Amino acid sequence: MNVVIGTEYDEVGNELYKVYSEQAITIPFNLCMRKRAADHYLNVNHRTSTGHGRVVVGQDAICFNSGLFGVIGKIRSRDPKKMTVKIEIDQEIEESKIHNPFLGENFLRKELVESGLLDEIKAAESQRKGKKGQERKQEK
Repeated sequence: MNVVIGTEYDEVGNELYKVYSEQAITIPFNLCMRKRAADHYLNVNHRTSTGHGRVVVGQDAICFNSGLFGVIGKIRSRDPKKMTVKIEIDQEIEESKIHNPFLGENFLRKELVESGLLDEIKAAESQRKGKKGQERKQEK
């Protein structure tokens, strides 16, 4: 496939013409296709038309419902009629995991220190406290 790289003007013939590159360009096949096959695994319709999309029995899964949020298990069975999935959860493994409520705070603190934002925040706080101290001295 040739690509237009510009235009030139011929003064003798008073014509404007296109100039093409002489290098070949390869276009991926998917850009030439009009439409995917109806049963293609990447089709959005296929993945969203069923409640469990491409869920496979024996695959790991993470629960997102409020009672079991974040619990990991394996898919035991699928029921396409009821649009439900049964998950097998190893209770002993899940209960033995450490649930640290300060994990998010510790992660953010580490990110703030590494990015240098924590120093900027502390400097801004000290300036603010310094201004308040000067205002109190002036009031006395």
